[in-house]
Amino acid sequence: MISLEPTGAGLILPVCLLAASACVLAVRRWPRLTRGGVRPLLARTGLLLTCQVLLTAAIVLISNRYFVFYATWKDLLGGDRVNVHVERVQQSRGEADPASLVRRTTTGLGPARRDRPHDPAKDGQVDRLEITGARSGLRGEAYVHLPPEYFKPEYAARRLPVTIFMSGAPSDDRLAWIDQARLPRGGAAAPMVSVMIRSPEGLSPAKRPPAGSERPTACLDVPGQRGGRAETFFAQDLPVALSDTYRLPQTRQGWGIAGFGASGQCAARLAMLRSDRFAAAASVSGVFMPAQGPYYGGSKAYQQDNDLLWRLKNLPAPPISFLAAAGKADPRTAQQAAQFVKLARPPMTAEQRVLAVTPETLRGWRDHVHQVTDWMARHLRAE
Repeated sequence: MISLEPTGAGLILPVCLLAASACVLAVRRWPRLTRGGVRPLLARTGLLLTCQVLLTAAIVLISNRYFVFYATWKDLLGGDRVNVHVERVQQSRGEADPASLVRRTTTGLGPARRDRPHDPAKDGQVDRLEITGARSGLRGEAYVHLPPEYFKPEYAARRLPVTIFMSGAPSDDRLAWIDQARLPRGGAAAPMVSVMIRSPEGLSPAKRPPAGSERPTACLDVPGQRGGRAETFFAQDLPVALSDTYRLPQTRQGWGIAGFGASGQCAARLAMLRSDRFAAAASVSGVFMPAQGPYYGGSKAYQQDNDLLWRLKNLPAPPISFLAAAGKADPRTAQQAAQFVKLARPPMTAEQRVLAVTPETLRGWRDHVHQVTDWMARHLRAE
């Protein structure tokens, strides 16, 4: 049966033949239509329009047959409705159970008052999360401080901004931001959810890796290294786990990340390379020179791509706000922070603060951490 649909040969061939016939007719009849007068003029005009219309129709039909933009006339005219009924859904054969990706436990950490029972709407609350990254295959333990405003009725329809705080070296305790920096404290510039987590080096594979394989040693996805997907964990798994658990912003404008020591560079890198997720970042006593060692899978190009100073010099700046906090007792860190801030250009904004602190541990920054948290709260947006 001959098909007259837009892709059928029963329609395309006659149109092509008509177009060719019109062109031949125009060539043969044109000398006779060169006389003056209204009738020859109308004849020439009609002949030209006929050729153009038929040629255009032939070209459109041939293109539609090749690319299949419209398979039927109903599809072209918008009247083709397809009713789909799902008979059976195949269960996923993946190993991750969504219900077990995040385990939440309420703790007794954080500010407390001895004269009355704990009230989240007055004291806030600190939760412990055990997170298994469905994409990265890594596990992490985070402590989430929810400010009192999170539990107040007037904030029930608002999504408070959130900042992820990473500790420094792998030897830092997972509670470093709480025990050393006393991070959950009142009197902040604006209410903000704080997520405290160990450094990227403190992550562990969700499954025990084979003998001889290395654990993730940097906040990036290491080519060719099993389990080396720390960037995926921090930029995808962790935000998804937090968003599924708490009432947090749905856009990048409400998300920030900060790091101390070695994690300061991680915070800067994650914000620069994942500005679709983070709008602001802070480095506390962090360095900005690229890490040395087997972190880049032996790829010089990948190492250069993760050199933050090189990126600021040679690539477009990301749309983020950045704070570099350094201690006067460590001139090397302060010098690198100054160099990093100097290279920043729009749409990126950056500022440096040099404080009289001891930079070795978060305990030395205890009296100045509020400056970092207040800066983050001012540069993030609630929804």
